[in-house]
Amino acid sequence: MNTQGKVRLILVAMMVLTTLTLSAQSKPNFSGSWELNVAKSDLGGAPIAKLVVQMDHKGPVLKYTADATVNGETFTESGTIDTEGKATTDSRGGQVKAHWEGATLVVVTSDGDGNLLDTARMGLATDGKAMTRDYERPADQQKRHEVYDKAK
Repeated sequence: MNTQGKVRLILVAMMVLTTLTLSAQSKPNFSGSWELNVAKSDLGGAPIAKLVVQMDHKGPVLKYTADATVNGETFTESGTIDTEGKATTDSRGGQVKAHWEGATLVVVTSDGDGNLLDTARMGLATDGKAMTRDYERPADQQKRHEVYDKAK
């Protein structure tokens, strides 16, 4: 192989490594304790007073437990999401499928007949201290932009 061929090979190898590195970094890890920042969020009229979510994100498995106060009532919900598209069932009986769009995790929930219930798009700030969740529920045209702060 001549010098020019070696240079091309090195450049191709560097491009592949850069692409793999960027690909690995494009999928954030949501592990941690996250508290809804009501003041920074647009809840679209939803009466959420408090929401704290514990997340354990290992590989394609994202386990969560959410403790919330809505309309003065408290409740807890938990579940598991497979970030590679394998269907799971949430605590309400919905079929949950998730996939990545770059650094955004898109979580789609449908009923047993395949009808769309809601869609959530989750992202993590580059410093890892804030998470956003854009939520849409077509049935009642509910839209929310939720901002979460990572607990210290």
